[in-house]
Amino acid sequence: MAPHPQYGSISNEGENEEPQASVELLPVSHTHGRHEDGATNQGGQGPGSKVIWTRHHCISYTIAAVVCLFSAHYWHDRAESFDGPHGGKAGTTDDSNGDAGVAVHSTGRVPMPPPLSKLNPFSELGFRSTTRTGLASPSAVWGDFLNSHGDASDAENLDGGGGEMGRISKDHQSGFTALPTNEWYMNLVSHRAAADPSSDGEVAHVYTIPYVLSMSPPTNVPAFPIDDDGNKKKTETMAGIELFLPVLKTSSTNMQMVFDKNNGVSLGTMVSQTETTSEPLTGYQVDSNEKISQLGVSLAWNNVNMKTHVVRGMPYGTVRFGKQDGKTVLPSIVSGNRPVSILVDSDVVKPNSTDSNSYDKNQMFCGSFTNKPIEQDPKHAAPISSDGKAHSYNVQREVVFHLAQSDFTWVAFFSKPVRVKCHSDAYPLVSVPGEIQGVQFRLDVVEVDEDVNSSENDDDNELVVRMALFNECTTGKSIIKEHCDHLASLGYETISSKDKSEAYLKVLRKGADLYPKSPLVGTKFPENDGRDGDERVTNVVFDWDVTSVYSKNEEVSSDIAVSVAASSLRAATKAVSKVTSSKPKPKPHPEDFIMFALPHHLETFADNTPEVNKESIDSALCLHTFHGRTCLVHGSKWNLPVSHGEPQSFLADRPPVAAAIPQLADALKKDIKFYLSGSILRGAADTYFSAKILAKVGRIIEIHDELQRLHSDEVLNEYSDADDSVVGESVASAIEVSLPSQEEAESLLDDLQKAVEIWLKPGGKENGGAEAEFLYDSSWGGFVNCGCDYVFEEGNAGNGTCENEFPDCPALEDVNVDFGNGWYNDHHFHYGYHIFAAAVVAKHRPEWGREYFEHVLLYIRDIANPSSEDGFFPMYRQKDWFLGNSWAAGLMSMELSPHGREQESSSEAIAAFEGIALYGSAMMNAFADHDEMRATATLVRDLGEFLTAMEVDAANRFWHIWNSKDVGDDSNTDSSGNESSTKRHLHVSNYPAAYPKPVVGMMYETMASFQTWFAPEDVVSYGIQLIPLTAVAERRDDPEWVEILYPIYADACEAANKANDGFCDDNGWSIVQAGLLAEIGRIDDALEMTAQVPDEVFLSDGACGNSRTNTIWFVSTRKTH
Repeated sequence: MAPHPQYGSISNEGENEEPQASVELLPVSHTHGRHEDGATNQGGQGPGSKVIWTRHHCISYTIAAVVCLFSAHYWHDRAESFDGPHGGKAGTTDDSNGDAGVAVHSTGRVPMPPPLSKLNPFSELGFRSTTRTGLASPSAVWGDFLNSHGDASDAENLDGGGGEMGRISKDHQSGFTALPTNEWYMNLVSHRAAADPSSDGEVAHVYTIPYVLSMSPPTNVPAFPIDDDGNKKKTETMAGIELFLPVLKTSSTNMQMVFDKNNGVSLGTMVSQTETTSEPLTGYQVDSNEKISQLGVSLAWNNVNMKTHVVRGMPYGTVRFGKQDGKTVLPSIVSGNRPVSILVDSDVVKPNSTDSNSYDKNQMFCGSFTNKPIEQDPKHAAPISSDGKAHSYNVQREVVFHLAQSDFTWVAFFSKPVRVKCHSDAYPLVSVPGEIQGVQFRLDVVEVDEDVNSSENDDDNELVVRMALFNECTTGKSIIKEHCDHLASLGYETISSKDKSEAYLKVLRKGADLYPKSPLVGTKFPENDGRDGDERVTNVVFDWDVTSVYSKNEEVSSDIAVSVAASSLRAATKAVSKVTSSKPKPKPHPEDFIMFALPHHLETFADNTPEVNKESIDSALCLHTFHGRTCLVHGSKWNLPVSHGEPQSFLADRPPVAAAIPQLADALKKDIKFYLSGSILRGAADTYFSAKILAKVGRIIEIHDELQRLHSDEVLNEYSDADDSVVGESVASAIEVSLPSQEEAESLLDDLQKAVEIWLKPGGKENGGAEAEFLYDSSWGGFVNCGCDYVFEEGNAGNGTCENEFPDCPALEDVNVDFGNGWYNDHHFHYGYHIFAAAVVAKHRPEWGREYFEHVLLYIRDIANPSSEDGFFPMYRQKDWFLGNSWAAGLMSMELSPHGREQESSSEAIAAFEGIALYGSAMMNAFADHDEMRATATLVRDLGEFLTAMEVDAANRFWHIWNSKDVGDDSNTDSSGNESSTKRHLHVSNYPAAYPKPVVGMMYETMASFQTWFAPEDVVSYGIQLIPLTAVAERRDDPEWVEILYPIYADACEAANKANDGFCDDNGWSIVQAGLLAEIGRIDDALEMTAQVPDEVFLSDGACGNSRTNTIWFVSTRKTH
């Protein structure tokens, strides 16, 4: 597999009222051996370059869930005590919106459900606490948010032995804020970024969509003025942001967004070392004056009064320049490209200019880098003054500059009149070999009109500069031809087209006065509990916190409905419109606020808003991003309803087909005697494999329960897609077979209860809990496992033990232990299986469910905390709200991965939320006589169903790749030429045809690859998107996609068998193939294939969480075609 092109390179490979959702578009008129991204690529080997032990390799039937532990240790820290949040620091809320059971943020901006729990995991539930150090701790970028945690040294160390649960310092009781660990912007808050942002450009950047944003502008910016002799060029360091527009490069196995480092444009200010300057010089912190957001992060620089808001979907980069030493910090704009032309909205030239008559009315000219006249090649001439000197220009509001090498045109908007000057490198008439200058263009604000919008509040006097890409293919002569070439293949005109670029600039001008500052995400869950059969819908609300550039405290309406951005809304301002210092800026129109929306946002708007239709979308102002057609929309608040679909169940939509029930009963008789090893029963294992085993046992118990009820003819209207005759046939078949006794089922349920419960008992084995105990992470706010240094018992490997005890926690020290659980890798994968198993126990033993309810909720609070009122955990740890999917990669990813967050198995993410839904349903029954607790269980159920629906939708956008057969067929339009309801829901891939695979094996924020962390065989990339085999698969696997995938999967399995000594069959991936075969309707063939699988294969990497019973059940409950 070819190495991935790196960033900077180009390669051919590679509230009380229901929120409103009216829309208007802007038209024209885990890891064992898992080396986090960046580590393996340094040696030219990527993930999947060889087979290594991973979370998908079970070791043996008797060991069941014990996995390899790598010996490398990054550090060893003593766990310390903590007592959690008791205060009102940023990110917490305490107000109600007036609806019973529904709480909102203190601002009342978005709906907020009540917390699942407010119990302290340490002091109230008894789990020991740990603090983190080194790379496992939050970096200094978190600033005052770290201070809210208190100093770890204030707490008394736990002795690690006996039963003492530890004591806490009073300093730890106030102001705690749980911090995100898997958010899309984590690369900006890494330890590497904290150490020196200016030197970490390869990693310290994020994909805001459409821009890649970096916090590492150039450090070698030519300083001006220079000596007249030109012999010595001084340089300066810049602090600020850098924007890139990436382009998609595609090969047969890889897609990624790439950009040329020199084509970026930086916005910030020059900083220099003084006696009081802190290190690093360009360092910054998360702005504690703003709420922690899932849609963005607010950053403030340490050594200069300057702030930025990095927000998903932002059309502009925004930097706020405040007062320092009584004067406004002066902005600079820098690029590695020479300018072709510069236009300003003023015809005023500074009076001391000697050649003002030579300038065109709005043309700006720069000084040369030598400050002397220069003879240029006329074909590559930069706008340099005839005397080679830089002259200053008055700018009322905007500067438009076209850059040579990239062919990009950018526009910068200023909230106050400013005076600017610029310097440019030149392409000489006679070129000579020499060092290429990294910075070729520098524009400086040399004076700010401080009289406009004067106020006693310095914050109201800040200068806000917003910068946006106006055209990515201005003349068609880019050094990166793909920026122009791809436009012709999209099938729609982008903002760079001749017909739309002018309209786009008008909209940018209108929207420049309003920026998103501290956006919030809210969720309003359905008020009905589903018992009446009504559809349940959860409304996701994005409140962009629209803020005026003229005063951050100026109130801007937050109820402007979403609409498609259009050039025809109002007459646009002219490029040279005068805004003089004698007149205040006009008050911004709230409806002019714009953001970019992705295809699935537009689809949701279209499905729920009459204003959005085919015509408005066709005329929208769009560009193409990694995630498809991305269009500008108006609207300060977005409402994105998510239908839960049919209630989730342990059952499939139909019973096992009658002919398969004898085979199913035979398998069940064997599997009901499944042996849970001593290591699992004592919690002496990792949290992933052991959990897969528990879920496996849970499914065996559920299948036994279903067959028993069929056998007893007790099934009443439980199947959503089976008529009475089909159910009757299955009942008749089940009556004829012999099933395991209820005693055998109860015995297995006893073992399952013990194995689930052991992990939920705090305090380790000396307190009756797991040998590898769970802990509360008081540094981040999370539920993590200590880890297990497993020692095999001679002659009985399944009864091995953990030789370590808390506070000796290998999973907290080494990211390669327990698949990075201690480093927040794959939490939803691990905990989803635990939750599923707990759901089975709670369903059959409700008294147990009530006793351990709060403990099981810790898993859910960790991965899917829905409320800011639960301050012990971040909200929705795994969720990327803008994209809709989850991210698995945790702390080390932000230190090493230039491609951002990552997730491999979309199907295990879906299964995690399926588990939450089933657990909520079980607990609704368990709390049938307790209204308050039943309400919480209902919220758990709704939470799981809602997240399942979102994750399935995301999997079908980003991991499952296909085009519906009727896409482009005009027969799907009605007589008026409008899309019919059929065509509206046809599936269209967001990816280019040059990527032919029907799946993505590993999805990053800016890269998608056909590969996995643990094996190079193609069949694994397919199979990892299909496990586990549970009822939710029918929602997950679209029939069209399955029809396309099956023959490809079958060929890949055969190829893997031939190339690698039976790899597919021996490692259980043929079991997944049988399930896939059944999904295309070939149930008899799939049953035959299942019958041929040897027993030992169900212990392999592709099947150790599966059983023959479950495989037959899955196959026999698929829909016949």
